[in-house]
Amino acid sequence: MGAHPEKYCDLVMKGGVTSGIVYPNAVLELAKSYRFKSIGGTSAGAIAAAVTAAAAVGDRRQEAGEKLGPDAGFNGMANVARQLSSKGFIYCLFQPANGATNAFRLVVLLAGHAKSWRKLLGVLVAVVAIAPLEFLAILAALCTVGYWIEGWGGAKAAMLPALLCAYGGAATLAVARTARVARRNLLGLCSGLSGRRAWPWRRRPLALTEWLHQTLQALAGKPEGEPLTFGDLWSAPRYGNEPESGFSINLQVITTGVSHREPRTLPFANKNFWFREGEFRRLFPASVVEWMIRAEEGAPLVVDGEIYHRLPEGDRFPVLVATRMSLSFPLLISAVPLHEPAMWARRPDTATSERGEDVVDEDAEAQGEGANEHSVLGTMEGLASGGRRRTSDVTAMRICWFSDGGISSNFPIHLFDAGLPLWPTFAINLRYPPPDPDMRWETDGEVPLEELEAAVFLPESNNQGWKHAHHPIASEWAPKEVAGFLFGIVGTMQNWRDLLQSRAPGHRDRIVHVSLQGTEGGMNLDMPAPVLERIAKKGAIAGRRFAAFSFENHYWVRWRNLSAAVQNYTVEFADNTTPERWLPPYAAACGSPLRDEESPSYAFKSEAAARRARDMHKKLHKQGKQWKKGVDLSKGAPNPAPQLRITPTF
Repeated sequence: MGAHPEKYCDLVMKGGVTSGIVYPNAVLELAKSYRFKSIGGTSAGAIAAAVTAAAAVGDRRQEAGEKLGPDAGFNGMANVARQLSSKGFIYCLFQPANGATNAFRLVVLLAGHAKSWRKLLGVLVAVVAIAPLEFLAILAALCTVGYWIEGWGGAKAAMLPALLCAYGGAATLAVARTARVARRNLLGLCSGLSGRRAWPWRRRPLALTEWLHQTLQALAGKPEGEPLTFGDLWSAPRYGNEPESGFSINLQVITTGVSHREPRTLPFANKNFWFREGEFRRLFPASVVEWMIRAEEGAPLVVDGEIYHRLPEGDRFPVLVATRMSLSFPLLISAVPLHEPAMWARRPDTATSERGEDVVDEDAEAQGEGANEHSVLGTMEGLASGGRRRTSDVTAMRICWFSDGGISSNFPIHLFDAGLPLWPTFAINLRYPPPDPDMRWETDGEVPLEELEAAVFLPESNNQGWKHAHHPIASEWAPKEVAGFLFGIVGTMQNWRDLLQSRAPGHRDRIVHVSLQGTEGGMNLDMPAPVLERIAKKGAIAGRRFAAFSFENHYWVRWRNLSAAVQNYTVEFADNTTPERWLPPYAAACGSPLRDEESPSYAFKSEAAARRARDMHKKLHKQGKQWKKGVDLSKGAPNPAPQLRITPTF
């Protein structure tokens, strides 16, 4: 890679299935100007984030003087970029389970960019291919009835209605059969491991999870039997000029807890999840599962005759497992089942106080489970995983399904964000605008460089990157228009939070947008070589765009945002309080007879803490009154106007 840069950055990457081909070349270009500190993503972006983090580990180890293999570090990542851009490679990574081949092909066809007539033909053929015996049995039975009634003439007359009835019955049975196959394969058509046995004389191609494990190990310079963990990232060797930070490399990816209806950030902190060996062996290489069992702290949990192993905590969490939990594209790739306690034997330490507060298990606290109490993410994980209770009291377990992170946060621009950052957090957004008739996107041939350059956009001024994107729905074909409307609703539910944040000042200037057309990326698993090369070139262009990024302007914009937001928040605080009372003057009318020194819940642990809180209250009130009469810092600040609010995190 040549001389190492002196600048540092964070990087966030959006999900997009095969669109992730953009990322390796973008990272390689970015690595020429920056060193990576924090890396995050969702789905395909999570794969790219994990691969980047592994390459960064290998690079740091090589810089520290360790002798690693030729595939370690960013030199190895260049090989990964070439692999992903080779025709047929991505398609081979997706290997359907036994009995799921025809359904898999249909899902890929329907989600891809094929013509409408091809999709309709694919549905017609797939139904018969999935349930052929049922189709023939129903057809034969109905034709036989016609023969019994009117002989050969009756059989011929019954042929058309028999075909329709047979097809309808086969379609119903095909859906039911596909559902059974998906359920048997952990709610997906592809597990991520090799689906079918290869003949002895044929070399079996690696499936997605197997390839990812092999790639992560090679890039980080780790042996096969010792999976790359978050601890390896956090404690990787530091560069000589590296600024102080908690971790050498910080990786975070997003998954969706479908059973809990919420997004989750990996690795888990202060959680209470368990896994079953048999289920994990169907999703992960045997060496990874065996390592997780060997590394387990404490004895396994046995409930109703089933053995549950504790999921490794933070620094021992395998990067492969986190990445696989983030990329479980619904139906296409199997979901990941974890388990949590559902019932406990009642004990005094799990009761609630008279004020309704949870009583903390002091034994668990002494064992260090309260170490993350000052971490927002840590406290959220504690709530989401059932709190702290003795595992010896568990009497029942329940399954928790985790699927693709893109369901809930496909572009987690919030990751690594800070009011005033130490270095920029770059982000790469994949978008699908309407086809431009002036650009030859549909061709499989070479596209001029100027058209590729035009497809990659990074704001060059503060007035760019904020406009709404318009997605037309109208179509001459009514079913297509209705489908476009419904998919637009789903897309809005999925992306509204990420979209609004990505347009905010201090965010929009650090996002490079890569436009992809219908034949590029998405669910197009078997793209022609010229299309693959085109996507990879766009990635390289995206990485180069960041070389001209102005961190000085970015930092100033964020300071203008922060100063205005803090002032407005403090003024609002002063308007809603009085200097001596934390309750508003009309609290008694609302049924609040409490005095200031009393607390309805969550009392301070000491008088010193209570005194500090009272002092803070008085200072905030005084400052808010002063700022209300002074200069308004929000005038001339970037739009939309910034604000501070207490919001959920994940």
